[in-house]
Amino acid sequence: MKKILFISLIAVLLINMTFAGELSGSFAPVINNARAGALGEAFITVTDDFSSIYYNPAGLSYIESPTLGFNYLYIPAGFISVESLGGATKLGGISVGAGVEIKSITNAEELSFPFSENSIKLSLAKEVIPKLRVGLSTSLYLATLDTGSATGFGIDVGTIYEINEKIKVGAVWYDPISSIEWSTGTVESSSRQDLLLGVSANLNAINIPVTLAFDVSLYDKPYFYNRLHFGAEVNPLPLLSVRVGYNGDKETLSLGFGAKVNFIKLDYAFLYTKALSNQHIITISASF
Repeated sequence: MKKILFISLIAVLLINMTFAGELSGSFAPVINNARAGALGEAFITVTDDFSSIYYNPAGLSYIESPTLGFNYLYIPAGFISVESLGGATKLGGISVGAGVEIKSITNAEELSFPFSENSIKLSLAKEVIPKLRVGLSTSLYLATLDTGSATGFGIDVGTIYEINEKIKVGAVWYDPISSIEWSTGTVESSSRQDLLLGVSANLNAINIPVTLAFDVSLYDKPYFYNRLHFGAEVNPLPLLSVRVGYNGDKETLSLGFGAKVNFIKLDYAFLYTKALSNQHIITISASF
């Protein structure tokens, strides 16, 4: 079994290196969940709801009841809005999730040509053995520019392992295999490609639950700090969460909160960055 996994991993890596030789740049990663944004996207071992579709499909295996969610991100500097809609449920021993991401320009006067980058995701996850969870997401990419249109695909693979009741480790590989073909004939890879390792700890400080999370990217970045993601979440009340984080890749400081009333949950994040204008993220989800 170990030999099969090792050979498969090497095969995926070689294929990924082949695709990486092509042009790349489309479908840059964006924030698809306010909780993730507030935690600096140190999220691959924390995610446990519908947003696992985007961050680590293995997290879907924590879902026990049908869940729906909507996320809205606005980037004023580029007049870009990103809307994400997703849902997940458990069917037998397998968790299934699906989502749609729509990226568009909100101020048409600022752009003289059409622009859209959309994706459709389908994810599966399962606890294969006690404490070990694995997941797989497939993506359909759709884009439109003045030079033409494009379609493509990508695959994400992820895992989460519970060392004990307090500590989890995990890994996720975004688009190790991807191909986007434009109507002009150009073929490129998704610029979302990355390999992340993460760890999180659920602690208790003076009877107040605290979650600390750290993720690191293994892909080449301009500086080492661009690889790092940190986040902390405090639950002063059972239905209230307060969060802070740092995202080295996007060079943002963040803070936010989460509140839950009955089966409805609201999450908000504020991101501060020198490179772009401040950003606001709102996520609304419901479990039935």
